Amino acid sequence: MTGLSDYTAKNHLNYLAGAAAMPAMPASYLALFTAAGVDAGTGFTEVSGGAYARTQISGTLTTNATTASGNNTLHFASVPAWLVAGFTAYDLTATTVIPAGTTVLSTTSTTVVLSANLTGAGAGASDSIAFSAYSAASGSAPSQSTSSAALATAQATASWGTVIAWGVYDASSSGNLLYWDYLGAYSWLPVEISSAAPGVITAKGHGYSAGDAVVFSTEYGGTAPTFSQSTLTGLLAVVGPATDTFTVTNGGTAVNTSSTGSGMVRKVTQQLVPANATFNLAAGALTLSEA
Repeated sequence: MTGLSDYTAKNHLNYLAGAAAMPAMPASYLALFTAAGVDAGTGFTEVSGGAYARTQISGTLTTNATTASGNNTLHFASVPAWLVAGFTAYDLTATTVIPAGTTVLSTTSTTVVLSANLTGAGAGASDSIAFSAYSAASGSAPSQSTSSAALATAQATASWGTVIAWGVYDASSSGNLLYWDYLGAYSWLPVEISSAAPGVITAKGHGYSAGDAVVFSTEYGGTAPTFSQSTLTGLLAVVGPATDTFTVTNGGTAVNTSSTGSGMVRKVTQQLVPANATFNLAAGALTLSEA
């Protein structure tokens, strides 16, 4: 189910238990999927071809000059293209000199202008500065971190297909899946499913419209029904929605059930990326959460 991958969850628990150190993650990369898989990191279909590449969303740079307190310009030998306005900045060497919530206002080939002035002793000439497309985590049960920067991919030179999900990896290719989610800021809703042809799904006040794409899961409870026609695997299309109920089709075929069931559903946004288009995500479009 969406959220932390098995890799991340296990490392987090091992760290809390004192069984292992958290693995270093000098950079992370946003990937786009046309089919979703499982938390083990398998079963995902990542976009390929047409000039597709993962988009770097975090990394660390080392300053090459000092920045005095009261100044907001950091200096580097080179500022990479992935670092854009909206990224959140953290000084890993002198952790208090960059005020909390400070973001990047603008960049040049060798400088980064921040949204707030440095405090205390300022930044040294070899400080490690971490930049992330996400804001610092806040809240509780769940704690969340929301993307602070608008992100854009390279222009597609051929169709990338229809993107339905995204993930964060610790490498620009291959690597470990850290976190993933479907597109669209929609909540998971508990459902009950009747035994019928087609099976009727009850989700109180779901708000879905005919043709909406949804997915079904029993990972956090419930038992999938048995089926006399098709299944609830993959993307499903909403049919005949009423206030609290709807049915679905899978690949155009009605899903008929031969027993009752339960679980959770959520709506999914689909985004076709044709040739010559750029995939864009506004600030706040991506959320990491942990209960």
